[in-house]
Amino acid sequence: MSLSMMDNSQRQRQAPTRLWDWLWRPWYAKLWWSGVAIYWLGMLASLKTDALAELYHSAAGGYLNVLFFPPIVALVLSFGFLKCWLARLPAAEYDEIDEEGYWRKRMLGPSGMPREVDPLEPSSGAFWIGNPLNPLNPGNINRGS
Repeated sequence: MSLSMMDNSQRQRQAPTRLWDWLWRPWYAKLWWSGVAIYWLGMLASLKTDALAELYHSAAGGYLNVLFFPPIVALVLSFGFLKCWLARLPAAEYDEIDEEGYWRKRMLGPSGMPREVDPLEPSSGAFWIGNPLNPLNPGNINRGS
């Protein structure tokens, strides 16, 4: 049964998902990490060997540098973990969201005033305290005189 077909209680009863299971256990992860080690050892050897130095200074070497860069490898391999981890979070039921309260909060700015005239809201234009056209701003430039 796929994760999308399970209800929340079934997802929570499953064994805990660990990041290590996604970063090292699959065969393609082991192959990729082995390639990372071989690539960087080859780059170290290119300091002494001119033939390897030419490979690592070419355009193909630039692409391989991106392909075998350890943070990128970890990011790509952890995508499956993040997908499973987000699927295990409890989902909101159909009538659980308060739409009226949501839109009421969206209409008001940080100080509780309507967004259009709230001096603490950047989208209020010249009323915003950080806007140099606002006369309350210390950096206000009086262009009228």
